[in-house]
Amino acid sequence: MANNDTQDQGISAGIDPGLPLAKDWKPSADYRVFAGGREAAVHCSEGTSFAIIVCPEAEELALEVEAAAAFDRVVVRPLSAGIVPSADGGKLRFAVRAGHKLSIEPDGDTKRPLLLFVQPEEAAKPNANDPQVHYYGGGRVYDAGRIVLRANETVYIEEGTIVRGTIFAEEAVNIAVRGRGVLDGSGWRGVRASDDERRNMIKLIGCERVVLEGITVLDGDSWHVLPIACRDVTVVGLNIVTFEGTGDGIDIVGCEDVAISGCFIRSNDDCIAVKAVDYFHPSGCKDVRNVHVSDCVMWNAPWGNALEIGYETQCETIENIVFEHIDIIRCEFEGWQSGGTFTIHNGDRAIVRNVRYDNIRIEDSQEKLVDIKVLHSKYSRDAERGFVRDIRFSNIHIVDGPFPVSVIRGFDEAHLIEDVSFTNLTAYGQRLRSANEARMVVELAKGITFE
Repeated sequence: MANNDTQDQGISAGIDPGLPLAKDWKPSADYRVFAGGREAAVHCSEGTSFAIIVCPEAEELALEVEAAAAFDRVVVRPLSAGIVPSADGGKLRFAVRAGHKLSIEPDGDTKRPLLLFVQPEEAAKPNANDPQVHYYGGGRVYDAGRIVLRANETVYIEEGTIVRGTIFAEEAVNIAVRGRGVLDGSGWRGVRASDDERRNMIKLIGCERVVLEGITVLDGDSWHVLPIACRDVTVVGLNIVTFEGTGDGIDIVGCEDVAISGCFIRSNDDCIAVKAVDYFHPSGCKDVRNVHVSDCVMWNAPWGNALEIGYETQCETIENIVFEHIDIIRCEFEGWQSGGTFTIHNGDRAIVRNVRYDNIRIEDSQEKLVDIKVLHSKYSRDAERGFVRDIRFSNIHIVDGPFPVSVIRGFDEAHLIEDVSFTNLTAYGQRLRSANEARMVVELAKGITFE
């Protein structure tokens, strides 16, 4: 459906400086960004500024960043991008290309960085007058409220446009959320009567053939992207920025055949969590199978974990999970002895098996690198404990920051952690060939190997 019945609340939040900005849209006071000589809108969020740059996929784009505060040096993360800006009089100059997801940190500042999301141009936009398209465009700010997607429908948020609202679908087939604009939930934070009223930014229950592509999801009230009991879900090029205490990035709950790629997630809680929990779906928990996460950049702030399986594992099987080609630019200190970069917390009855981590770089892991446990936790609902088996780590590299400890611990002699291998695990270029060298505590486990 077209959006002509939606109340818009402003003029433009787009990147064209010739258009007036919306009355209630606040630009960043910390940074200005010029892309190809043209000024881009720099959004102001609670603890960061961010800009969305759209450019052709095959081209490099010259960028100039002006910082309001003086600085002596700058770090551009992920380090694997290999970007070293030239600096002159408070201005940074460097080139970017489509797909770059960057944190610009003058003097290593993690409190007020500039996030840059360089998105590829779209091959085609949907028709704004198509009755099956919820089209939000024109560089406006919309107060959309709850947007309900039905079968064969699309939500499209155009570049430069901000939609204040949430998206919901149930038992819908062939649906999509697309664009280069912003889905903004920041206005709801703290405005609720109880925890039961927490809003998920994109919540999908029992859906099939789902595509989420290209938009930026900003600072909602709880877990941000939440597919529950869904099949065939593709998430490409999303950016998620949140400062909510329980603000997970993407939670995959009881789903099968999920592919996540090219995303940037800065979350206060888990960046990505794979779960099975029975209170979301009337038919109870579903098993989780075939989840593939690749080519992403993760920033896990103080709560939760970077790449998590658990704690809720109320199903029979969680299997065939792959995390690869990922940069963990930050996994901050939680302090509750549960935070970590690679975590499997099996708090219920499931068998968690065939999990692969490959070609992952860690720049700042402040609590634990690996935390694999079978346990009873405050999130547990099953009386029986499960198992963790057949876990493979390959080409995992600590390239910056502290050298964290790791823990692998089963529940008891009947519920061991089994068959966990580490191949080419390195710290600052030095290969780690044993649990002792990896600063790893191993208890109630067998088949833990290093190569």
